[in-house]
Amino acid sequence: MKYQDLVVKQTWEGQEKPKWLKVGTKRTTDEGKEFIELNILPDTTIYVFDRKPREERGTPVSEPKTVDTDHDLEF
Repeated sequence: MKYQDLVVKQTWEGQEKPKWLKVGTKRTTDEGKEFIELNILPDTTIYVFDRKPREERGTPVSEPKTVDTDHDLEF
């Protein structure tokens, strides 16, 4: 099993070196399966899969959607 730290880079004005904050862990099994565990989501394992080509995902290729900007939106 291989473990890798997931980190974010933080810098502040006047700070000489960046600080690295660990936000989770990536695990890779001997069989090559990958998992991510984020500190913000305890007891949750995120599975990592290679992205399949669009045709294999069953997602139809379509034109980008347009937005009608002539109407006022209420929030």
